[in-house]
Amino acid sequence: MLNTTLFNLKNSKLNRRRSIITGLAIAALIAVVALAAVNATATPRSVADMNISRWVNELANDKLTAKRQEAQRNLELVGEAAVPQLIVGLRSDNASQRKNSADLLGYIASPLATDALRNTLRNDTMPAVRRNAAWALGEIKAAGAINDLEQASITDRSQIVRASAADSLARIRTTLAGAARVNEQLVGAYASAPSQPDLVYLTTRRDLLVSRDGGKTFTTLTNALPSQVSALAINPKNPKQLYAGVEAMGMYASNDGGATWTALNTGINITPGARETVSAIAIDPDNPNVIYIARGVWLGTSKVDFYPTGLLSSRDGGSSWQALMAGSMDQAIAKLAFRDGQLYGLAGDRVLTLVTPR
Repeated sequence: MLNTTLFNLKNSKLNRRRSIITGLAIAALIAVVALAAVNATATPRSVADMNISRWVNELANDKLTAKRQEAQRNLELVGEAAVPQLIVGLRSDNASQRKNSADLLGYIASPLATDALRNTLRNDTMPAVRRNAAWALGEIKAAGAINDLEQASITDRSQIVRASAADSLARIRTTLAGAARVNEQLVGAYASAPSQPDLVYLTTRRDLLVSRDGGKTFTTLTNALPSQVSALAINPKNPKQLYAGVEAMGMYASNDGGATWTALNTGINITPGARETVSAIAIDPDNPNVIYIARGVWLGTSKVDFYPTGLLSSRDGGSSWQALMAGSMDQAIAKLAFRDGQLYGLAGDRVLTLVTPR
Protein backbone atom coordinates (compact mmCIF):
# COMPACT_ATOMS: atom_id res chain seq x y z
CA MET A 1 0.00 0.00 0.00
CA LEU A 2 2.84 2.39 0.92
CA ASN A 3 4.65 1.57 -2.32
CA THR A 4 1.52 2.32 -4.31
CA THR A 5 1.12 5.69 -2.60
CA LEU A 6 4.77 6.61 -3.27
CA PHE A 7 4.38 5.58 -6.89
CA ASN A 8 1.28 7.74 -7.32
CA LEU A 9 3.02 10.70 -5.67
CA LYS A 10 6.03 10.41 -7.97
CA ASN A 11 3.77 10.04 -10.98
CA SER A 12 1.84 13.16 -10.00
CA LYS A 13 5.04 15.21 -9.63
CA LEU A 14 6.27 13.93 -13.00
CA ASN A 15 3.02 14.95 -14.67
CA ARG A 16 3.28 18.43 -13.15
CA ARG A 17 6.86 18.77 -14.41
CA ARG A 18 5.78 17.64 -17.85
CA SER A 19 2.95 20.16 -17.83
CA ILE A 20 5.33 22.92 -16.78
CA ILE A 21 7.89 21.94 -19.42
CA THR A 22 5.18 21.74 -22.08
CA GLY A 23 3.80 25.13 -21.05
CA LEU A 24 7.25 26.69 -21.15
CA ALA A 25 7.88 25.17 -24.58
CA ILE A 26 4.61 26.54 -25.91
CA ALA A 27 5.37 29.98 -24.47
CA ALA A 28 8.82 29.91 -26.02
CA LEU A 29 7.35 28.91 -29.37
CA ILE A 30 4.81 31.75 -29.22
CA ALA A 31 7.62 34.19 -28.40
CA VAL A 32 9.68 32.96 -31.35
CA VAL A 33 6.72 33.25 -33.71
CA ALA A 34 5.92 36.74 -32.40
CA LEU A 35 9.53 37.83 -32.80
CA ALA A 36 9.59 36.45 -36.32
CA ALA A 37 6.40 38.35 -37.15
CA VAL A 38 7.88 41.59 -35.78
CA ASN A 39 11.05 41.06 -37.77
CA ALA A 40 9.08 40.26 -40.91
CA THR A 41 7.11 43.49 -40.50
CA ALA A 42 10.17 45.63 -39.82
CA THR A 43 12.38 44.13 -42.50
CA PRO A 44 12.21 45.55 -46.06
CA ARG A 45 10.83 43.14 -48.63
CA SER A 46 14.14 42.72 -50.39
CA VAL A 47 17.69 43.92 -50.68
CA ALA A 48 16.61 45.90 -53.74
CA ASP A 49 14.04 47.80 -51.65
CA MET A 50 16.66 48.53 -49.02
CA ASN A 51 18.96 49.97 -51.69
CA ILE A 52 16.20 52.12 -53.19
CA SER A 53 15.33 53.45 -49.73
CA ARG A 54 18.99 54.33 -49.10
CA TRP A 55 19.27 56.10 -52.46
CA VAL A 56 16.06 58.09 -51.90
CA ASN A 57 17.41 59.18 -48.51
CA GLU A 58 20.52 60.53 -50.25
CA LEU A 59 18.23 62.96 -52.12
CA ALA A 60 17.80 64.91 -48.88
CA ASN A 61 21.30 66.32 -49.41
CA ASP A 62 20.98 69.74 -51.06
CA LYS A 63 24.56 69.55 -52.33
CA LEU A 64 25.33 67.46 -55.39
CA THR A 65 27.81 65.16 -53.67
CA ALA A 66 29.33 62.08 -55.26
CA LYS A 67 27.02 59.90 -53.16
CA ARG A 68 23.94 61.79 -54.28
CA GLN A 69 25.02 61.61 -57.92
CA GLU A 70 25.48 57.86 -57.57
CA ALA A 71 22.07 57.56 -55.88
CA GLN A 72 20.40 59.48 -58.71
CA ARG A 73 22.04 57.31 -61.37
CA ASN A 74 20.97 54.16 -59.55
CA LEU A 75 17.39 55.37 -59.15
CA GLU A 76 17.20 56.14 -62.86
CA LEU A 77 18.54 52.68 -63.66
CA VAL A 78 15.97 50.85 -61.53
CA GLY A 79 13.26 53.04 -63.08
CA GLU A 80 9.64 52.31 -62.23
CA ALA A 81 10.58 50.13 -59.25
CA ALA A 82 11.79 53.29 -57.50
CA VAL A 83 8.55 55.23 -58.06
CA PRO A 84 6.69 54.23 -54.85
CA GLN A 85 9.56 55.33 -52.60
CA LEU A 86 10.16 58.50 -54.62
CA ILE A 87 6.47 59.33 -54.10
CA VAL A 88 7.11 58.95 -50.37
CA GLY A 89 10.03 61.33 -50.88
CA LEU A 90 7.58 63.93 -52.26
CA ARG A 91 5.96 64.02 -48.80
CA SER A 92 9.20 64.43 -46.87
CA ASP A 93 9.70 67.28 -44.40
CA ASN A 94 13.00 67.92 -46.18
CA ALA A 95 12.49 70.34 -49.09
CA SER A 96 15.62 69.13 -50.90
CA GLN A 97 14.36 65.55 -50.82
CA ARG A 98 10.96 66.65 -52.21
CA LYS A 99 12.62 68.70 -54.95
CA ASN A 100 15.04 65.95 -55.96
CA SER A 101 12.35 63.25 -55.77
CA ALA A 102 10.18 65.25 -58.19
CA ASP A 103 13.20 65.66 -60.46
CA LEU A 104 13.90 61.91 -60.52
CA LEU A 105 10.25 61.12 -61.19
CA GLY A 106 10.55 63.29 -64.29
CA TYR A 107 13.57 61.36 -65.53
CA ILE A 108 11.83 58.04 -64.89
CA ALA A 109 8.61 59.44 -66.45
CA SER A 110 6.25 56.79 -65.12
CA PRO A 111 2.49 57.51 -65.28
CA LEU A 112 2.26 55.92 -61.82
CA ALA A 113 3.62 59.18 -60.39
CA THR A 114 1.07 61.47 -62.07
CA ASP A 115 -1.40 61.89 -59.20
CA ALA A 116 1.33 62.43 -56.59
CA LEU A 117 3.03 65.06 -58.77
CA ARG A 118 -0.29 66.83 -59.41
CA ASN A 119 -0.83 67.04 -55.66
CA THR A 120 2.71 68.39 -55.18
CA LEU A 121 2.18 71.00 -57.89
CA ARG A 122 -1.02 72.19 -56.23
CA ASN A 123 0.04 72.14 -52.59
CA ASP A 124 3.80 72.20 -51.96
CA THR A 125 5.00 75.39 -50.27
CA MET A 126 8.38 75.54 -52.06
CA PRO A 127 8.54 77.02 -55.60
CA ALA A 128 11.53 74.84 -56.55
CA VAL A 129 9.54 71.71 -55.66
CA ARG A 130 6.47 72.87 -57.62
CA ARG A 131 8.69 73.77 -60.58
CA ASN A 132 10.18 70.26 -60.67
CA ALA A 133 6.74 68.68 -60.29
CA ALA A 134 5.47 70.72 -63.26
CA TRP A 135 8.48 69.70 -65.32
CA ALA A 136 8.06 66.03 -64.39
CA LEU A 137 4.40 66.05 -65.48
CA GLY A 138 5.54 67.33 -68.86
CA GLU A 139 8.09 64.53 -69.13
CA ILE A 140 5.37 62.01 -68.32
CA LYS A 141 3.17 63.82 -70.89
CA ALA A 142 0.22 63.30 -68.59
CA ALA A 143 -3.01 64.48 -70.22
CA GLY A 144 -4.69 63.98 -66.85
CA ALA A 145 -2.56 66.82 -65.48
CA ILE A 146 -3.59 69.40 -68.09
CA ASN A 147 -5.96 71.27 -65.76
CA ASP A 148 -3.43 71.42 -62.91
CA LEU A 149 -0.73 72.65 -65.28
CA GLU A 150 -3.09 75.24 -66.81
CA GLN A 151 -3.94 76.58 -63.38
CA ALA A 152 -0.28 76.65 -62.31
CA SER A 153 0.77 78.40 -65.53
CA ILE A 154 -1.65 81.24 -64.71
CA THR A 155 -2.11 81.50 -60.95
CA ASP A 156 1.10 80.25 -59.32
CA ARG A 157 2.84 83.04 -57.41
CA SER A 158 6.25 82.00 -58.74
CA GLN A 159 7.28 82.90 -62.28
CA ILE A 160 9.59 79.87 -62.49
CA VAL A 161 6.67 77.57 -61.71
CA ARG A 162 4.41 79.29 -64.26
CA ALA A 163 7.11 78.98 -66.91
CA SER A 164 7.74 75.31 -66.12
CA ALA A 165 4.01 74.53 -66.28
CA ALA A 166 3.68 76.37 -69.61
CA ASP A 167 6.62 74.40 -71.06
CA SER A 168 5.03 71.12 -69.95
CA LEU A 169 1.71 72.10 -71.54
CA ALA A 170 3.54 72.75 -74.80
CA ARG A 171 5.09 69.27 -74.69
CA ILE A 172 1.72 67.68 -73.92
CA ARG A 173 0.14 69.59 -76.81
CA THR A 174 2.82 68.21 -79.17
CA THR A 175 2.19 64.69 -77.86
CA LEU A 176 -1.58 65.01 -78.29
CA ALA A 177 -1.21 66.27 -81.84
CA GLY A 178 1.06 63.33 -82.65
CA ALA A 179 -1.37 60.81 -81.14
CA ALA A 180 -4.25 62.41 -83.06
CA ARG A 181 -2.12 62.39 -86.25
CA VAL A 182 -2.74 66.04 -87.01
CA ASN A 183 -0.42 68.93 -87.81
CA GLU A 184 0.25 70.68 -84.51
CA GLN A 185 0.18 74.06 -86.26
CA LEU A 186 -3.49 73.44 -87.05
CA VAL A 187 -4.46 72.77 -83.41
CA GLY A 188 -6.73 75.58 -82.29
CA ALA A 189 -7.34 74.53 -78.70
CA TYR A 190 -7.42 71.50 -76.41
CA ALA A 191 -8.83 70.71 -72.98
CA SER A 192 -9.18 67.90 -70.46
CA ALA A 193 -12.43 67.36 -68.54
CA PRO A 194 -11.89 68.29 -64.85
CA SER A 195 -14.31 65.60 -63.68
CA GLN A 196 -12.93 62.97 -66.07
CA PRO A 197 -9.25 63.74 -66.80
CA ASP A 198 -8.81 60.94 -69.34
CA LEU A 199 -11.41 62.65 -71.55
CA VAL A 200 -9.53 65.05 -73.84
CA TYR A 201 -10.90 67.30 -76.59
CA LEU A 202 -8.73 68.79 -79.33
CA THR A 203 -9.76 71.08 -82.21
CA THR A 204 -8.28 71.49 -85.70
CA ARG A 205 -10.03 73.81 -88.14
CA ARG A 206 -13.66 72.58 -88.02
CA ASP A 207 -12.86 69.11 -86.69
CA LEU A 208 -13.24 68.06 -83.07
CA LEU A 209 -11.10 65.13 -81.94
CA VAL A 210 -12.04 63.21 -78.80
CA SER A 211 -9.90 60.89 -76.67
CA ARG A 212 -11.26 58.80 -73.82
CA ASP A 213 -7.96 57.20 -72.83
CA GLY A 214 -5.88 60.19 -71.78
CA GLY A 215 -4.79 61.19 -75.27
CA LYS A 216 -3.50 57.82 -76.47
CA THR A 217 -6.10 57.44 -79.24
CA PHE A 218 -8.62 59.83 -80.80
CA THR A 219 -11.85 59.67 -82.77
CA THR A 220 -12.74 62.54 -85.12
CA LEU A 221 -16.03 64.42 -85.35
CA THR A 222 -15.52 65.82 -88.84
CA ASN A 223 -16.78 69.37 -89.46
CA ALA A 224 -18.57 69.38 -86.11
CA LEU A 225 -17.40 72.93 -85.33
CA PRO A 226 -18.79 76.10 -86.93
CA SER A 227 -15.27 77.45 -87.60
CA GLN A 228 -11.73 77.58 -86.21
CA VAL A 229 -11.68 77.50 -82.39
CA SER A 230 -9.42 79.84 -80.40
CA ALA A 231 -10.35 78.78 -76.85
CA LEU A 232 -12.02 75.72 -75.34
CA ALA A 233 -13.37 74.97 -71.85
CA ILE A 234 -15.31 72.11 -70.26
CA ASN A 235 -17.95 72.32 -67.55
CA PRO A 236 -16.14 71.10 -64.40
CA LYS A 237 -19.18 69.04 -63.39
CA ASN A 238 -20.41 67.86 -66.80
CA PRO A 239 -17.74 66.49 -69.16
CA LYS A 240 -20.11 66.60 -72.15
CA GLN A 241 -20.80 70.34 -71.88
CA LEU A 242 -18.21 72.32 -73.86
CA TYR A 243 -17.74 76.02 -74.49
CA ALA A 244 -15.75 77.28 -77.49
CA GLY A 245 -14.60 80.68 -78.64
CA VAL A 246 -14.98 80.62 -82.42
CA GLU A 247 -13.03 82.94 -84.75
CA ALA A 248 -15.23 85.87 -85.90
CA MET A 249 -18.37 84.09 -84.59
CA GLY A 250 -18.28 84.61 -80.82
CA MET A 251 -19.19 81.93 -78.29
CA TYR A 252 -20.65 78.48 -78.94
CA ALA A 253 -21.66 75.64 -76.63
CA SER A 254 -22.26 71.92 -76.94
CA ASN A 255 -24.25 69.76 -74.54
CA ASP A 256 -23.52 66.42 -76.23
CA GLY A 257 -19.75 66.12 -76.18
CA GLY A 258 -19.18 68.25 -79.27
CA ALA A 259 -21.54 66.56 -81.73
CA THR A 260 -23.72 69.68 -82.10
CA TRP A 261 -23.15 73.35 -81.26
CA THR A 262 -25.32 76.38 -80.47
CA ALA A 263 -24.38 80.07 -80.63
CA LEU A 264 -24.38 81.94 -77.30
CA ASN A 265 -23.90 85.55 -78.32
CA THR A 266 -26.60 87.55 -76.52
CA GLY A 267 -24.74 90.59 -75.22
CA ILE A 268 -21.64 89.99 -77.38
CA ASN A 269 -21.06 92.49 -80.16
CA ILE A 270 -20.05 90.69 -83.35
CA THR A 271 -18.67 92.99 -86.06
CA PRO A 272 -19.24 91.54 -89.55
CA GLY A 273 -15.95 90.99 -91.38
CA ALA A 274 -13.80 91.64 -88.29
CA ARG A 275 -11.43 88.95 -87.08
CA GLU A 276 -12.68 89.03 -83.52
CA THR A 277 -11.66 86.22 -81.23
CA VAL A 278 -12.13 84.83 -77.73
CA SER A 279 -8.64 84.45 -76.29
CA ALA A 280 -9.55 82.74 -73.00
CA ILE A 281 -12.45 81.12 -71.15
CA ALA A 282 -12.80 80.34 -67.42
CA ILE A 283 -15.68 78.50 -65.74
CA ASP A 284 -16.24 78.90 -62.01
CA PRO A 285 -15.58 75.42 -60.52
CA ASP A 286 -18.07 76.09 -57.71
CA ASN A 287 -20.83 77.37 -59.99
CA PRO A 288 -20.49 76.31 -63.64
CA ASN A 289 -23.20 78.78 -64.68
CA VAL A 290 -20.64 81.55 -64.05
CA ILE A 291 -18.34 81.97 -67.04
CA TYR A 292 -15.76 84.62 -67.97
CA ILE A 293 -14.24 85.26 -71.38
CA ALA A 294 -11.49 87.57 -72.66
CA ARG A 295 -11.92 88.96 -76.17
CA GLY A 296 -9.91 90.84 -78.75
CA VAL A 297 -9.58 91.55 -82.44
CA TRP A 298 -6.80 91.00 -84.98
CA LEU A 299 -6.08 94.12 -87.05
CA GLY A 300 -3.65 94.89 -89.87
CA THR A 301 -2.66 93.72 -93.31
CA SER A 302 1.08 93.21 -93.76
CA LYS A 303 1.54 93.34 -89.96
CA VAL A 304 -1.29 91.84 -87.93
CA ASP A 305 -1.59 92.72 -84.23
CA PHE A 306 -3.98 91.58 -81.51
CA TYR A 307 -5.91 94.27 -79.67
CA PRO A 308 -7.79 93.30 -76.50
CA THR A 309 -11.39 94.45 -76.25
CA GLY A 310 -12.06 93.42 -72.66
CA LEU A 311 -13.74 90.86 -70.43
CA LEU A 312 -17.31 89.62 -70.42
CA SER A 313 -19.16 87.50 -67.87
CA SER A 314 -22.21 85.29 -67.85
CA ARG A 315 -24.15 84.08 -64.82
CA ASP A 316 -26.58 81.89 -66.73
CA GLY A 317 -24.32 79.38 -68.45
CA GLY A 318 -23.60 81.63 -71.43
CA SER A 319 -27.19 82.48 -72.36
CA SER A 320 -26.38 86.18 -71.88
CA TRP A 321 -23.21 88.23 -71.42
CA GLN A 322 -22.28 91.47 -69.68
CA ALA A 323 -19.17 93.58 -70.25
CA LEU A 324 -16.89 94.07 -67.24
CA MET A 325 -14.51 96.79 -66.15
CA ALA A 326 -12.13 94.16 -64.75
CA GLY A 327 -8.59 94.25 -66.11
CA SER A 328 -7.30 96.86 -68.54
CA MET A 329 -8.03 97.28 -72.24
CA ASP A 330 -4.30 97.55 -73.00
CA GLN A 331 -3.57 94.13 -71.52
CA ALA A 332 -4.08 91.19 -73.87
CA ILE A 333 -5.23 88.34 -71.63
CA ALA A 334 -4.11 85.02 -73.05
CA LYS A 335 -5.46 82.80 -70.27
CA LEU A 336 -8.00 82.88 -67.45
CA ALA A 337 -8.28 80.61 -64.41
CA PHE A 338 -9.92 80.39 -61.02
CA ARG A 339 -8.06 79.63 -57.82
CA ASP A 340 -9.66 79.59 -54.37
CA GLY A 341 -12.66 81.50 -55.68
CA GLN A 342 -10.56 84.26 -57.28
CA LEU A 343 -10.29 84.88 -61.04
CA TYR A 344 -6.82 85.47 -62.47
CA GLY A 345 -5.64 86.42 -65.94
CA LEU A 346 -2.29 85.98 -67.62
CA ALA A 347 -1.06 88.86 -69.77
CA GLY A 348 2.43 88.12 -71.08
CA ASP A 349 4.31 87.04 -67.98
CA ARG A 350 2.15 89.14 -65.66
CA VAL A 351 -0.53 87.64 -63.44
CA LEU A 352 -3.59 89.88 -63.10
CA THR A 353 -5.94 89.60 -60.15
CA LEU A 354 -9.28 90.40 -61.69
CA VAL A 355 -12.11 92.05 -59.76
CA THR A 356 -15.29 90.18 -60.53
CA PRO A 357 -18.91 90.75 -59.45
CA ARG A 358 -20.43 88.48 -56.82
